[in-house]
Amino acid sequence: MTDIFPRSAKEILNAVKEVEKDAAGAAEALYMAAMLAETPLPYDFALSVEGTPHNPSLINPAAAFFAATVTINPLITRHLIKIDADEQIFQLHEDVRHVLHEAMTSQERIQWASRAIYALNLVLPDAEPANWPTVEWLMPHVMACRTLVTDLGITSAAANRVLHQAGFSLHYQNRHSEAADLLDHALAVDVALKGRQHPDICADLEGLGNVLWAGQDHERAETAFAGCLELQKEIFTDKNPITAPILNSLAVVRQALGKWNEAETTFKECLRVLTQTHGDGHPSIAACLSNLALLYEAMNKPEEALRLAERSLEINRDIYGNNHPEVAADLNMVGLLQDELGHENAAENHFRESLEVRRSTYGEDHPETAQSLCNLALFLDKTGHEAEAASLYEQGLAAYESSLGPDHSLLEPALDNYITLLEKTGSRPTSDALRMLTEAKLRAIVERVK
Repeated sequence: MTDIFPRSAKEILNAVKEVEKDAAGAAEALYMAAMLAETPLPYDFALSVEGTPHNPSLINPAAAFFAATVTINPLITRHLIKIDADEQIFQLHEDVRHVLHEAMTSQERIQWASRAIYALNLVLPDAEPANWPTVEWLMPHVMACRTLVTDLGITSAAANRVLHQAGFSLHYQNRHSEAADLLDHALAVDVALKGRQHPDICADLEGLGNVLWAGQDHERAETAFAGCLELQKEIFTDKNPITAPILNSLAVVRQALGKWNEAETTFKECLRVLTQTHGDGHPSIAACLSNLALLYEAMNKPEEALRLAERSLEINRDIYGNNHPEVAADLNMVGLLQDELGHENAAENHFRESLEVRRSTYGEDHPETAQSLCNLALFLDKTGHEAEAASLYEQGLAAYESSLGPDHSLLEPALDNYITLLEKTGSRPTSDALRMLTEAKLRAIVERVK
């Protein structure tokens, strides 16, 4: 795709007028593309004309290619766009883009911006990890949509979906800050369309809160979750079960912010809502009890934490039986709390059972299995069983490396503990892979000291 010789604005506008007369669909595609980014668009975009039947999802690929070629051919012959037929993409010549922008009135700019966002919405796939390559390629146009929404006040369902789906696509790529920015704008569009007191706004705030939470922006996450909860209470009945997930999320975020008393109150409110809805033996109650146990552990209340963790374990055993991931997680937590309270035999039994459940459920090479291996190893090291501890550390580190790679943050504390054990016992790693990991870690420590 190459640019051509310079032309006057009059020559370009005359060519555009010819297209408007002979091929209205092509002219619409041209004007819409002019409102988006200075990067290529797929042929399908040219078919996404509002009010026409040329939706690519309704026709087969061969027909779509033919229809797109027919649509954009008048633009090619008049040198208004450049194409890559093999990639099935097209792009405006820069002089054409500039002239069209200069010729548009404010009202026309808003009209074509709205149409461009509508067309972009039709070619932007849903926020699923498998669709990321396409979303990433279209991201410059998504950002152009964001600018049009901000600068021109475009508030449409299409704009909301573009920003919302692209935001969650970024979230799934762990680009949480960029995701939150798009979701903020999607929320503003949704409020403009539906008003604040609408169930969809609750969902928007919950999604935004989850993205901010994932990005460790706990203060803004708290604001989003609190706003969602306030709105839910305005819209729904008192003690409605729909508030429970938000109460739980809000409590966890408040704990992360060190607002322990507020977190405790929020967890207890969550438990009241869940108990009123489900009785005493529901999985969601077990999850809330487990989270409250973590809070009590952080507040240096291990006895209360253990009581709640054991109740969570009891509920999950009753529901799922003994061989289930939730049971394994509860066993691990009970083991940690028993260890903290000095109940060594009980702690060891819980750690070993958790490991066996995770081995059975996940297999050997899984992060959850690795966590149980390393937790048991740390416990055995503290209680004087260094040889078994070393063997379990090696299995756990191998599982972490196999499942997550050698540079993942979860390896860091386990590797530190393993190196400490090696230094204490004077032993060496039993495999070349572990030797390389420990040597790299030790070199990093030396470099930091320098």
